[in-house]
Amino acid sequence: MAGEKEGDVEMSAVPRPEGQHQLGESLGQSIRGAAAAVLGAEQMRALEDPSLINSTRGSVLGGSFGSKVHIAGASRSLVSSLRNPEDGSIRENITELHPENGQADYGPARVSNWWNTSFIIMAEIMGTGILSLPSTMAGLGYILGSVAIVVMAAAVYFQGFLLAKVKNRYYSQALSYGDLAYILNGGAFEKFTRGLLYANWFALLCYYILALTSSLMSAFYFSGPTCFWEWGLIAVACLVPFAQLRTFHAMSFLAMLSTLAIIAAVAIIAAAFITGTTTETYSPATLSVPPQSFLSGYTNIANIIFAFQGQSEFYEMMGEMKNPKKFTLSLGVAQIVMVVMYLFTAVLAYHYGGADVNGFVLYSLPTNRLRTVCALLIAIHIVVAYIITGQPLTYKLHQAMSPRTLHASGAKSALVHLGTTLMILIVGYVVANVIPFFSDMQGIIAALAASAIVFFYPSYFYMSSAKRAGDWAGVPIYEKIYIYFVLVFVFPFCFGVGLAAAIDGIVTSWSGAGQPFACIVSSQL
Repeated sequence: MAGEKEGDVEMSAVPRPEGQHQLGESLGQSIRGAAAAVLGAEQMRALEDPSLINSTRGSVLGGSFGSKVHIAGASRSLVSSLRNPEDGSIRENITELHPENGQADYGPARVSNWWNTSFIIMAEIMGTGILSLPSTMAGLGYILGSVAIVVMAAAVYFQGFLLAKVKNRYYSQALSYGDLAYILNGGAFEKFTRGLLYANWFALLCYYILALTSSLMSAFYFSGPTCFWEWGLIAVACLVPFAQLRTFHAMSFLAMLSTLAIIAAVAIIAAAFITGTTTETYSPATLSVPPQSFLSGYTNIANIIFAFQGQSEFYEMMGEMKNPKKFTLSLGVAQIVMVVMYLFTAVLAYHYGGADVNGFVLYSLPTNRLRTVCALLIAIHIVVAYIITGQPLTYKLHQAMSPRTLHASGAKSALVHLGTTLMILIVGYVVANVIPFFSDMQGIIAALAASAIVFFYPSYFYMSSAKRAGDWAGVPIYEKIYIYFVLVFVFPFCFGVGLAAAIDGIVTSWSGAGQPFACIVSSQL
């Protein structure tokens, strides 16, 4: 992320909030003690047991005990403002109101400008979700499809606006959904929230295996009728060496390549549709919604929700900003760029590909060299997305199996890490073959996790924070109406109907392609 130095995070010196008990030590001793605790840590239990954050291998800037400390490895995404790194105890007064005051509040060093954060948001959100939007447009028609993308972008922006208000007005110390869940409702809600996020991450790993398999099938369309499960094994083999990277620092060198790859792929998709020819079964694009069942229609809405998912890391992004109050500007700029990219890709591909444009748009490209190059660019993006998303889960499983080798070097540590990544890949491979349909997998993730991450948590956090601070009576009526509408109708509807629609879509897809691990070829996807 922007603001990091060589992949690590610069942690500001821990400020003392007003009313905190003084230990009687000098400032220099306090800093030295905190640094020693960081440097001597061997493990962190924050993934499953957030009572301890004790994982890092750090270094003090300049070789002396200065004001910043590097946090490396998995702890990058799991730093919490709630607990002392020395003993895992809850910080004093951590659940009290702390409006934004320019202090770091136990968080990362504030080094990002608003435009840095805009790029971070786009890199986090605008990824493989864009590949299914042409089929989403085909399922909704030009008018409803375009309106749905714009409305969802506006709704997601407002959800981010609510998250920013909670941090800036009430709890500047919150660095994650899990932190705020603890502040508002205690440890049980915190564990549930963190568990939901971890489950969402694992589902995304399965999705990336599926997407990489589909990309390889699309790239090598000329190789003959190779089965989906066989290409899946090749995809897993491709992921194994890259998954051995163990820190965000090491992965950061691939991040720029990933961003360039997705931009180039979108350009090639546009060029391929414009210069290619349509198939004999081409069905013209329409303005109105095509005839379909209610559940099939909603699946398209779920895919749009998926394409805008990324709110679970908004607090981490705000924590690194020089001025978190400018987050709404960062988000607004990012949303505008994403809407333009999404509409451009979806409308263009739908116009040239027609109503039969595939759920994984690469399968609708003309079978030529452009298709192969584009698919390989998408594959690069997916590989990088997989290893970054899977890093914290890999870290936790490694810790569970061999905590002593978690931060060690040498053959034993490398073998444990290899076994951990292989276990995740094997389970993910099985899931990807159980649900071998790209857009349906998106629907499952959107219903089970994205509906809560995007809709429930931001509205609930803001309502609970305002009531706790005694501000709810002064909240504008339009905000109250929106929040109640989201909590009472939108979230339950998206969760329940979305899950039913995704399951219905999978059953329908299976009816024409056999059972899981059947020999599904690219023409059936």
